[in-house]
Amino acid sequence: MAEPEDYVEVVEGEKILVQIGNGADPEEFEHDCLINTSRSINLSANVTEQTIPNCKNPSEPDKVVRRVDSTDSTITGEGKVHRSSQLKWMQLVGKTVNVRARQAGVWRIAGPYIVQQFQVTGQNRQYATANVNLVQADAPVIGADVPEAP
Repeated sequence: MAEPEDYVEVVEGEKILVQIGNGADPEEFEHDCLINTSRSINLSANVTEQTIPNCKNPSEPDKVVRRVDSTDSTITGEGKVHRSSQLKWMQLVGKTVNVRARQAGVWRIAGPYIVQQFQVTGQNRQYATANVNLVQADAPVIGADVPEAP
């Protein structure tokens, strides 16, 4: 019989929160209700690849070596348009905001992100949806999510 620990410990999508800083001092982070359907966090590295020949035995295949040139991260989200969030998001396009993406008690990514794109889409007899794309302005801090002191 299969034991519970034999299976992947899944994470519900709604447990991944994207929180936007309010710019106050001290800054407070809130989960904006606009990002309520899906969210995506992409961490990537651009690499340079070269081949190194085998000097002792030139007939052997070269070995491939890679070096990291740069790292990047993007955060995207979408959902039903939260009426009170629309104007704020429109005014943030092209601006840098402090963002915190997290799975409570597990991991956290925090840093400045540029609001690269905001899109609102509406169709007759349907509720409007919105998409937002955030790109890193500087390297984010990635680490364990530690509960904050009250």
